[in-house]
Amino acid sequence: MTEKTNTPPMYATRDFNDSGTGKSFVKGKPVAATDGELANYEAGGLVSPDKPKVEQPAAKA
Repeated sequence: MTEKTNTPPMYATRDFNDSGTGKSFVKGKPVAATDGELANYEAGGLVSPDKPKVEQPAAKA
């Protein structure tokens, strides 16, 4: 089994699902995955070592 590592932590740049593994990820949250999965996600622009800003919903007046 491949060891899971996140050094440095990688964050989801948007909400996405990995249909191959069945895992789901939420924008701005750390992604727990194997090094190989993280490399694929990073190549696809789905994760980044920079934590993205998550927009807060506007307050209703």
